[in-house]
Amino acid sequence: MSLVYDNAPRQPFTLGQVSVFLELTALLVFLLIFSGGFFGPLIVEKAAADDLPFIKQIYYLVYLAVLFLVLSRPWAVANGMLRSFLLLLPVFLALASSYWSIAPADTFRRAIALMLTTIFAIYLASRLDWAGLVELLATCFAVLAVMSFFLALLVPSKGVMQEIFPGAWSGLWYEKNDLGMNMAKCAHLSLCAMIFRPQRRWLWGIILLLATILVLLSTSKTSLMALFLGLGGVGALYVFKRSPFIGIPMLYFGVIFGGGLALGIEYAPKFMFGLIGKDPTLTGRTDIWAALFAQIKDHPWLGHGYAVFWLDETGPAFWVRQRTQWLVPTAHNGWLETWLSIGLVGVLLFALSYISAIIAGLRGVLHEKAAYWGLISTLVFLLFSLSESNILQQNNLGWIVFAATAAKLFGAGPKQEIKGQIHRKNVAQGL
Repeated sequence: MSLVYDNAPRQPFTLGQVSVFLELTALLVFLLIFSGGFFGPLIVEKAAADDLPFIKQIYYLVYLAVLFLVLSRPWAVANGMLRSFLLLLPVFLALASSYWSIAPADTFRRAIALMLTTIFAIYLASRLDWAGLVELLATCFAVLAVMSFFLALLVPSKGVMQEIFPGAWSGLWYEKNDLGMNMAKCAHLSLCAMIFRPQRRWLWGIILLLATILVLLSTSKTSLMALFLGLGGVGALYVFKRSPFIGIPMLYFGVIFGGGLALGIEYAPKFMFGLIGKDPTLTGRTDIWAALFAQIKDHPWLGHGYAVFWLDETGPAFWVRQRTQWLVPTAHNGWLETWLSIGLVGVLLFALSYISAIIAGLRGVLHEKAAYWGLISTLVFLLFSLSESNILQQNNLGWIVFAATAAKLFGAGPKQEIKGQIHRKNVAQGL
């Protein structure tokens, strides 16, 4: 795996290449730690794992290592942060929310963790080209896939759910939805790695098959939809690139299908959700959301403070749990979670950065292979955000993947890659 595209003949290993290998290995280890997969089998309940003392110590060590990496290449990371300033705006708001938070100390600590998590993502975008980033992420998810498979197979008491949704595979995580979500991303990444690194196509084909099987074993319907969106999106984009005359009718029918689906959900929700084995409340999620709006009204603009709404059992979360009659751990919706934390202002700031990333991805649809991952994965992130709290999450692999992808869409990257982008743009403009 290389940091930038390199078609030069292979040379004997040099000290610089060894340094790059060690750096990539460290980045892979950090990603695996942020996945939370290693902690899943160690905790009995899906509580705030980040607050467990030994996990805190691990994250502190990772933060120090990340700061060392950033300081070793300050200008490249600074350039990445400048290009990604829209992505950082809600992060800064999360840090500022410690001034009005219902738990200021916890908000400040968690906002600092979010800042460092996001800086790590921007470092990845600044240090790696698209091919390197995709393959590094694919390697991370491949390790998680293999470990999840063998854990469920050899230690089913840990890797297969026993009480809630018995028989559904959860792998390294506490819940089946976490396994399904991560394996849907793994399948998409594996397919993209086959495109970016065709010399290892057979390896990524095997991982793609394994990830698809794990999505099915998780029985997560949202993850199955994400799998179809990721793989189908790559296929549709490939056709569109090869022949826009075929792609345009495909896009037209896609819009018609999407509109019909939206109308069906609006006017016949019981029938539509029944087709995928769901009830219209999305397994109780709509009840949670209804209860949350009552709390959002108390702090609509700036929220209750970053990542503290659910901490105090006697605080505002108490009334949500009273109304739903169970210990709700999260909003199960990234946008509502953000609204609770940093208010409507935070939601709008993140929406601005998200829409900007989509627009940046659309610009390269016809000419850049990056769209196979950058554009499609950003759409998959939106799908998961509707049922999972995945936006602006500290110490979270999903947020790192999105933030690194968005930062690259905004233009962060190694000097060689940026020069190549400028050259291709000049050629396209006839300069």
